[in-house]
Amino acid sequence: MKACDNTSVGVVITDRQGRYLMFDRANFPAGTAPAAGHIDDHGSAEDAGRAEVEEELGLTVTGLTRVTGCWRDNRCRRRPGARGTGHDWTIYEATVTGDLTPSARETKNVRWIAPDALQELADRTVAYAQGRVTDAEFEAAPGIEPVWMQWLANIAAIHVSPDELLQVERLTR
Repeated sequence: MKACDNTSVGVVITDRQGRYLMFDRANFPAGTAPAAGHIDDHGSAEDAGRAEVEEELGLTVTGLTRVTGCWRDNRCRRRPGARGTGHDWTIYEATVTGDLTPSARETKNVRWIAPDALQELADRTVAYAQGRVTDAEFEAAPGIEPVWMQWLANIAAIHVSPDELLQVERLTR
């Protein structure tokens, strides 16, 4: 199994109606999220962001703006890297062009999500963190991928309390 490089990038894409381009992860971890992945051999975080959008959604990034990020102790499906379990995240908002051609290997249920529906998914993740949704229920009908709750809250795409974010954070470890 490949070692984690302890660096990750995520790319938030919105359309003119303010909807978010999201999908359900086809692989661990369960949840709905934007394009994301390890930086690995892509070079810079910007290069990795462009590559992940292309790999997962088939779209070409025409603009990237860094909006948030920091170290997070979130696990991934790789074995821990030199810095242990976790990732130094860089999150961008992007503009894109091209025809949406999602990767069947990495994505399921790719869709544009209105802000109110995104909040409903966030509420489902909070319910999951609080034990009101089982693992099986969350995998069958996921909310937001737990690591993404903080990033989406940081850019005011969702609204959750600090206590709820702490509860969700426990799911990422």
